[in-house]
Amino acid sequence: MAAVTLLLLAWCSPACALLVLPMARGVEEGFSPARGVVHRTPRLAAARMQVEAPVKIPDKVPNFAPAQPGSEKANQRGKKFKLLLFNDNVNKREYVAKVLVASIPEFSQADAYRVMQKAHQNGMAVVGVWVFEVAEAYCDKLKQGGLIASVTEEDD
Repeated sequence: MAAVTLLLLAWCSPACALLVLPMARGVEEGFSPARGVVHRTPRLAAARMQVEAPVKIPDKVPNFAPAQPGSEKANQRGKKFKLLLFNDNVNKREYVAKVLVASIPEFSQADAYRVMQKAHQNGMAVVGVWVFEVAEAYCDKLKQGGLIASVTEEDD
């Protein structure tokens, strides 16, 4: 039987040999000529019946978040930033008011005119006080409109 298997393996392509080899090994090991029955060996059957070990579930769930926030952080407020508008000799007053109204949603024409006049007379005016991200976004919009603006931290 072993000679037939070797001859068959030599004649087949490598892909065919991979299919025949497990079958030939099982037949060779478990063939009983007296009974004419092919038996699988216990070793091959055990290899095919392997099952992965179950996943162990932890007994206690870890607590990553503290129960009470720190007392020093409980009373702190977010920092606020001022948006400053500076006077320039290039843009007309009407244009500055128009850019203010277009850039800052809560500004009316009267608010924009008041801030523009203050910047024109004093050289600088506070447009508003917001958290940093909002103040920076408004500052970028004013700069896109050709105005001179900056963001600074508010003094308490």
